[in-house]
Amino acid sequence: MKLLILAVAISLAVLASGSYVPSTKFEAKYADKEFLFKQKFFFEVLRNIHLPLKYDEYIPYTKTWVSDETKYNDFAQVAEFFDYYKTGAFLEKGELFSIYNEQYLRQTYAVFTFLYNSADWDTYYKNMIWARDNINEGMFIYVLHLTVMHRPDLQGIVLPAIYEIYPYYFFNTDVIRTINYKKLYDPKFGFYGNGKYNVVYANYTATYPMDYYNNFYTEEYLNYYTEDIGLNAYYYYFMMDYSFLLGGDKFGLIKDRRGELYWYMHQMLLARYNLERMSNYMGTVKPLVWRFPLKTGYFSLLSYWNGVPFKSRDYNYMISDESYFKLDWINGWEAKIRKIIEDGFFVKEDGTRINLRLPESVEFFGNLLNSNVDSVDANYVGYIEVFSRLLLSGNDFNAYKVWPSALMQFETSLRDPVFYQLYERFMDLYYYFKRFLPSYTYEELNFNGVVIKDVTFDKLMTYFDYFDSDVSNVLPMQSADKYFDYAVFARQRRLNHKPFSYTMNVMSDYTGKAIIRAFVGPKFDRFFDLQFYKKYFFEIDQYLVDFTAGKNTFVRNSRDFYWSVKDRTMYTDLYKKIMLGYNGQEKFALDMSEAHCGFPDRLILPKGWTSGMPMQFYFIITPYTAKTYEQGYQYDKTFTCGVESGMRFYDNLPFGYPFDRVINFNYFYTKNMYFKDVFIFHNDEMKMNQTY
Repeated sequence: MKLLILAVAISLAVLASGSYVPSTKFEAKYADKEFLFKQKFFFEVLRNIHLPLKYDEYIPYTKTWVSDETKYNDFAQVAEFFDYYKTGAFLEKGELFSIYNEQYLRQTYAVFTFLYNSADWDTYYKNMIWARDNINEGMFIYVLHLTVMHRPDLQGIVLPAIYEIYPYYFFNTDVIRTINYKKLYDPKFGFYGNGKYNVVYANYTATYPMDYYNNFYTEEYLNYYTEDIGLNAYYYYFMMDYSFLLGGDKFGLIKDRRGELYWYMHQMLLARYNLERMSNYMGTVKPLVWRFPLKTGYFSLLSYWNGVPFKSRDYNYMISDESYFKLDWINGWEAKIRKIIEDGFFVKEDGTRINLRLPESVEFFGNLLNSNVDSVDANYVGYIEVFSRLLLSGNDFNAYKVWPSALMQFETSLRDPVFYQLYERFMDLYYYFKRFLPSYTYEELNFNGVVIKDVTFDKLMTYFDYFDSDVSNVLPMQSADKYFDYAVFARQRRLNHKPFSYTMNVMSDYTGKAIIRAFVGPKFDRFFDLQFYKKYFFEIDQYLVDFTAGKNTFVRNSRDFYWSVKDRTMYTDLYKKIMLGYNGQEKFALDMSEAHCGFPDRLILPKGWTSGMPMQFYFIITPYTAKTYEQGYQYDKTFTCGVESGMRFYDNLPFGYPFDRVINFNYFYTKNMYFKDVFIFHNDEMKMNQTY
């Protein structure tokens, strides 16, 4: 999240007129030599992941791990890894990896516990080097991200963007082939001094213009969105931050309401996807129906590093006769979940009765549906997500070897249109659970003395511009000393929007802190239609303000929105900054400029129409009630996201409030709410103002 938003402990400057400008100033923090050594290390071990390390300083540690049991926090766990690895049963280097396989999942967790339990940096450092050259490459990348995100001593470390670590999952095969072809026939290709000539243009799976007669309003029209590297990286990072492998008690994930947050994140993904469908004159996505043949096929045009294509799914896809019993499991688990919802309670193995009619039970139900480590009795409700993805991929959970599809990798799941159909089906279960919760009362919605008078917007304009990604990792390292003089760019046209601001005028009898939530959603004709359309409202902002008695004017810029982050600095450029800092030539700032934990700022707005797409923003102001405001932050807000802290969010209101429950229209519309009609315009002629 943006630096501004994480820093809510910084008071907001209130001007005499009642308007304010949020303070974005912090005492600058800079990395020391020890921190920069760690940064340098991660950038170097992630280069050319399929080749042996070539850095002389690391090579001595590639042959063996640290065996001294005093160097580990929980040696019993680590000893299990040692014994497991020595059996020779681990996935070999070079083989295709997916976390959606029972054996690979167990192995991944074993490697994670081995590295996570390394008692100090020196032990972790040596073990990580060993793992880099001895553990399967896909598994290594997965575990490295897990440890960096969840080890307390690595908070603030910036990893290269996942699409630059492993471009194979983000750029089509023709891009990878072109890069290798150019290097083969042009010796100068790739050298930094060659500048603009080191560019390969990256298309999406379907390129415009399309055949209007054969492909009218088909899924291919959305490829610019579903294949956006920022969107897919966002999903990958969320699934790593809240990995289903990690227990919430031990890692603090339960503090962030992981069960509720997991399904709210998917609801927002579906809402945003549906807004993009509306921008392309397409209907909203319908829940998957387990009926075969399945009409929706998918051919990703991606290939793994060894040239093997991602497994595709034919149009009118059929499952094998042997797979129907797995479908019976999925349907049986879903029926059990529905019965639990209808009964209104769940009885745990120890006899404890969980009341599912209480609003706070959403966390329990979210974990149950996700079947993560914090879930209870997972065998009863089953691993419905995992088995559904595998069934749609033609793979088995306990297979010895796998041929993964796009649905079997976090980095590529959002590319497959059936992903949205599948999760719409899961969300139906979640919505069904929410139907039994009481509607919000007038007291729970109203904010006495606060009236939103009006909101005015700048013109909302979207366009496509070119974005470069550093994909130098595709080419083999020639020299450890010279490699970072190397730079190869994949250039894509990506959806973007002009920065915009809105101004909100509020009359208040209240003095103190409050929270403003903002959503964008479709325009509809009748107010009562909100009951249907509320699930398509996408939350874009949530921020803290100070009220004074009288008129208050708040100006908010889109670049400061709570849920979004800006584009990442390219791999080579960021590495050079690290090395300049490491060598004492300039300071390396510790801030949120490379944050991974947010939705891409580029995609806040749907594409819209050239003539202007009618949409609406919704705002609600609520009192700030959290008691931990002044002293509760247990993480350094200047450069970390706060995952595991329990302090990422301003209050304990349900995610999606007030759209998360059935609306009682007798008193839903209160004066602290405001709907604002807008138009979103799209301009295909706008170009980026950047030189190369």
